[in-house]
Amino acid sequence: MKKIICSLAVLALLLGGCSGSGKKTFVNLSDFEEAKIGSLTGAVFGQFVDKVIPNVNHSNYNNLADQVAALSSGKVDALALDKPVAELLVAQQKDFVIFPDKVADDRYGFAVPKNSQLTARANEALKKLKDDGTLSEIGGIWFSADETKKALPRLDYRPDFDGAAGTIKYGFDTSTVPMSYVGGDGQPVGFDLDIISRIAYELNMKIEFVPMNFDALLAALASGKVDVVGGCMSITEERLKTVDFIGPYYEGGIVLVVKKDRLGR
Repeated sequence: MKKIICSLAVLALLLGGCSGSGKKTFVNLSDFEEAKIGSLTGAVFGQFVDKVIPNVNHSNYNNLADQVAALSSGKVDALALDKPVAELLVAQQKDFVIFPDKVADDRYGFAVPKNSQLTARANEALKKLKDDGTLSEIGGIWFSADETKKALPRLDYRPDFDGAAGTIKYGFDTSTVPMSYVGGDGQPVGFDLDIISRIAYELNMKIEFVPMNFDALLAALASGKVDVVGGCMSITEERLKTVDFIGPYYEGGIVLVVKKDRLGR
C-alpha cells in the first residue's frame, strides 16, 4: 500500500501536482502553460508573459477589482501584476500569494509626447527627489500597510511658489493600488501621483489630475487632452517609438499572483 501511495505522489509531482480542490498546482513558470491569466486592459503584461510561458490564455479586465473577482471565482488561474500592486494585494487578500519566480524585470515612467520641453526639466526634478532620499521616503509610505499615512503631500516649502510656470494635466489610471488610484473619499491618491505632484511643484507648476482607464492613457496623451500620463506604465521599446518618458521612478517587475492552495512549493 505504501508503495502505491508513493507512486501516486511521484505521479502527482510529475504532472505538476494538484491542489485540494483538484486543480493543478504551480511549481515552475513552465507549469502555467495553457493557464488562464488575467491582466489589466491596455497593459503590456501579456507581452512579457508570452516571452517566458507558451500558450497562455489571456483575459483582460478594466480594473483590479474585476481581476480579484476573477481569481477568487476561478475564472483565471493567475493574475499578472506589477510587483508593488501584487505585494499590497496579497497583504489584503490572505488566500492569495505571489508566485516566487518573477515573470520579468520592469521599469515605470511617466509618458510625455515626443520631444516635449517638459521631459528634461522633469527628469532633473526627479533626480533631485532620488538624490535627497525623498523618493525612498515616500515609497515607505505608499508601500506600507498603514493607510493613515497615505495622502498626497501639502507642499509649502518654497516661498516663491506661485504656479506661474503653468499647469500639468496628468492622466492617471484609477485602479493600480498603491501606485495610482482613487481613495475612499473619492480623491486621487498613490505613489505615482505623489511623485508627479512634487515634480510639478519643483517646476513651479500646478497639477491637475485627469482620471481614466489605463487603456485610454496613451490615446489621451496623443490627442493633447493631457500633458503627462502614468500609473505603473512600463518603459518599453515599443512605447519609446511614440512617446518619451520621465523616469524611471521605480524599478520592479511583473509577477503572477495565485491562490495559496495552487502554489506547489
